[in-house]
Amino acid sequence: MSVFRFAVYGKRLLLMLVALMAACQAQPATPDPQIAAHRQQERATLAAVTTVQKWQQIGSISQPENSAPSIIPLDNGDYRLYWNAPSLNGIGSATTPDGFRFNADEGARVINAPSGKPDCAIGKPWVIPVEDGYRMYYQGQPDNCNAAVTTLAANARIFSAFSSDGHSFTRDPGIRVDVGTSTGLSAAGHGRVIQLDDGSFRMYFTAFLPDKGTTPYLMTASSIDTLAWAVNPKPLLEGAHDPTALQVESTIQLYVSYMTDNVLLLESTDGLNFKPVAWLEFYDATNNLITQMSDLDIIDVADGSLVIYGNGVGTKGILSFKQQVAG
Repeated sequence: MSVFRFAVYGKRLLLMLVALMAACQAQPATPDPQIAAHRQQERATLAAVTTVQKWQQIGSISQPENSAPSIIPLDNGDYRLYWNAPSLNGIGSATTPDGFRFNADEGARVINAPSGKPDCAIGKPWVIPVEDGYRMYYQGQPDNCNAAVTTLAANARIFSAFSSDGHSFTRDPGIRVDVGTSTGLSAAGHGRVIQLDDGSFRMYFTAFLPDKGTTPYLMTASSIDTLAWAVNPKPLLEGAHDPTALQVESTIQLYVSYMTDNVLLLESTDGLNFKPVAWLEFYDATNNLITQMSDLDIIDVADGSLVIYGNGVGTKGILSFKQQVAG
């Protein structure tokens, strides 16, 4: 009889422990007061922006080493997502039928150039469709060859490569956005390109200016052929970096990292004059706030909703997110 009671009580205790653990996991961690205060201090520089969008993790789509996603639709209805792939010595990719389930492609799309070249470390890809194929823009750096490219470094430049199929890329000759007297920049990277209604192209990218140290600036450049780019010397926003661009009818939206721990949504109807409209916050699968989210890309999927891909502190690779519905 005592054994029977012990077994019953043991089962009850086990069930209570399981319930307690589940309840604990469902509760979000208390935000670090210092992190919250720092985030609010940064937001105070744009005090007119009061709207906050909350985005919830829906999946994990890559290995821990991957970062800086760029996703495009393919002719067959699938999507291909390009990303930093340090183990492949460059840029890799994966394909997906729906934007949620990804299968890594074999090999690298572009690899680091040999030591001594200005792009011996590459990353932060962005791919657009062009005539007869696809053009990839990527950030290249002459120092720390073969290192992962996750931030802007001095003397970084923007390069490109071409592919007829979106899989096998060949470097284009020359440099798309250079540094020095030709542009007035000391570093350029993370270029994101969209085609405007008039057929021309506009690039949004991160830059360092010669007299501003390592303060990042959001810059823009224009092109008629996707190869020769004219840099607009007027920055769009100080402290903004790592943009991604989305055109929604007549509005251009830029999602940018702002200072160190904020993501900001900007909108424009002409592509040059932007208004900040909302802050974005990202939460993991257990509703914990993710800090220092960066390197985002965004697509609209079959159900008409938007999905954001990106990395943050502790994400262990690229995560996917959908916006929480208010209410």
